[in-house]
Amino acid sequence: MTLVIAFDQTKPLLKDGKDIQYQGQTGIGPFNKNNDPSSANIGVYTFDKDNKPVFDHTQSGDVPTD
Repeated sequence: MTLVIAFDQTKPLLKDGKDIQYQGQTGIGPFNKNNDPSSANIGVYTFDKDNKPVFDHTQSGDVPTD
């Protein structure tokens, strides 16, 4: 399986029949025993002088299981 971090990388790999694991800037982690997400990632953006979003960083965190 090929890890892909940019969406534009997926098309040629899929066209060639490759298995991919897409890991974008946001997403969820593995599921817990209750089939709920056990962690999550979000993309944090700032805005430039023209009020356009600019990617800043990714924030990760664990989801409580209680």
